[in-house]
Amino acid sequence: MSDSERLLSTMEAAHYLGLDPGTLKRWRTRGVNPPLSYVKVSANRCRYALETLKEWQVLQTRQHTADPGPGRAA
Repeated sequence: MSDSERLLSTMEAAHYLGLDPGTLKRWRTRGVNPPLSYVKVSANRCRYALETLKEWQVLQTRQHTADPGPGRAA
């Protein structure tokens, strides 16, 4: 299975991003900008595409504290 097809559980996605699983759960409820997409597979379960997590990380990358990030005006 390629990275673009691999789906991670909330626990696995949180570990990959270095976050607490509760943080991802809160973000699903409250939203985060830029959005972190997920796939709802049942009433109580969702999965995150590994490729989506990698793309989200790129959007979070900064060169310095005043850097607004990719595609955002300063």
